[in-house]
Amino acid sequence: MDPIFQTALTAFVTLFIVIDPILVTPIFASLTKDETPRARLRIAFMAAVYSIVILSLFGFAGNAVLHHMGVTLPAFRAAMGIILFIMGFRMFFDPDSEAQAKTPGPKASARENIAFFPLAIPMLAGPGAIATIMLLMGPGANAMEKMSALAASVVVLAIGVLMMTFASRIGDALGRTGMNAITRILGMLLMALSTQYVFDGIRVGILERVAA
Repeated sequence: MDPIFQTALTAFVTLFIVIDPILVTPIFASLTKDETPRARLRIAFMAAVYSIVILSLFGFAGNAVLHHMGVTLPAFRAAMGIILFIMGFRMFFDPDSEAQAKTPGPKASARENIAFFPLAIPMLAGPGAIATIMLLMGPGANAMEKMSALAASVVVLAIGVLMMTFASRIGDALGRTGMNAITRILGMLLMALSTQYVFDGIRVGILERVAA
């Protein structure tokens, strides 16, 4: 197998598993259940754009920036896990809270940034994806490996946009009650996943301290 193709394939498989657009799709459906199809497509596209910008920045400069600030990857992972936990908590205990922001008034503007938060961060470009892209594009990688990792992230996010485009059918099939139930289930899973992120960050951080 061609080394370049093998590198790109490895990066694609790794990022697809970490980003997991399959998991993001029903969450996207629950968050955009009251949006028009055109608005859903715009939100999905902008979430992918924000994500690739975030991943590119961390891939090229993340290690240097975190090192300069004295922040380790485990600490960053734990911090992103806390953010993800807050999101899951809100989804589990108040699934209608997102829809309330659509009412006219000051809260309405909060919906305009849904593509950035929570879709781009922490769902698509979350701690796992950022840590992965920083590893794939780290100091030991050559130019071809870095470009392969970046291209793989673009392909994964493009697949994510395609899947989110059809997410509205899920909402139409389940209805309001079904979407609230799915939202609560996914919120519980997100809280579990975020707790694991925090545990992993603390565990690796402690091990690094002990090893030092």
